[in-house]
Amino acid sequence: MWNSGAGNRGAWMSRQAKTLSSIIESDRFAWLDAIAEPVQASVQKIFGASDTTVRIKSLLNGTPLRHRLHPMLVITPLGAWTMAAIFDALDSASDQPSSPYAAAADTAIGVGVVTSSAAALSGIADWSDLWSQPRRVGIAHALSNVTALACYGTSLALRSSDHRGPAKMFSTLGLGALVLGGALGGDLVYNLGSNVRFALYPKPPNEERDVLASDELAEQHRVVVEVDRVPVMLYRADGHVYAVEDWCPHAGGPLSEGPIHDCVVTCPWHGSEFDVRDGAPLVGPAANPLRTFDVREVDGRILIRPSYEGLDWPPPPEGPRANPEHVAL
Repeated sequence: MWNSGAGNRGAWMSRQAKTLSSIIESDRFAWLDAIAEPVQASVQKIFGASDTTVRIKSLLNGTPLRHRLHPMLVITPLGAWTMAAIFDALDSASDQPSSPYAAAADTAIGVGVVTSSAAALSGIADWSDLWSQPRRVGIAHALSNVTALACYGTSLALRSSDHRGPAKMFSTLGLGALVLGGALGGDLVYNLGSNVRFALYPKPPNEERDVLASDELAEQHRVVVEVDRVPVMLYRADGHVYAVEDWCPHAGGPLSEGPIHDCVVTCPWHGSEFDVRDGAPLVGPAANPLRTFDVREVDGRILIRPSYEGLDWPPPPEGPRANPEHVAL
């Protein structure tokens, strides 16, 4: 884009390339927020109604598995509806008056309709903690999938009354809505990073570091130290010192600012709970464990070293440059 304002030298400016999510971010899709805000408030109220509903939400988030549940549950309806499209195409190409492909397509659509509810519930649980642009893209993803479900449900009803022509039309429309919903869901994760572990980088060096004097960490108290740009929360309980990353892996909330009781710390932002003894997530929306550190106390000093499973990850990107770099053409 050319800028030739008064007092400025004309210059070319970089302009962001469009993505699917950036299109939805425009003012033309602001109406999605009017849907997302009250729906999200209602969902949060339902999930937060009691300890039981909180545990149900944690299960839907995949917290007990330490892995998101939604990606595993969408496989069955997606696979069933994809196979239905293939069976419908084979049925249309068949010369038989009662092709076996017709019954197979009907069964596949029914399986997709039935199993989609579990996938939808887990997706709603994950979406209920999003905000801003990811929340808007998430509601667009949900509306696309609801449209797909409505089309497949209509198709199934038409098939039961032997109206196969219109039934195939609705299932085709459903497949189109499903593809759009999948594209939006992919953008939500891979482009916007929703429900991806917060701050894979920077990561602390795989070496022991002296971080604090022992007498600076009192019993039942916490101190945050920084190791190569990574904040680490130290906590002393029953004579033991525990060390975990201070970032909540869900969205980066500062765990040191949340309450801690019986070695369980609560994120002050979204309420995720973690056991600082091993980093395990206990209550969602977080599903990833905290990074943990081995601790030694030697000669009145506290030394820590990373102990989490990502020790062998590739090295992090280089840090920011202090000065501009001039590259010769």
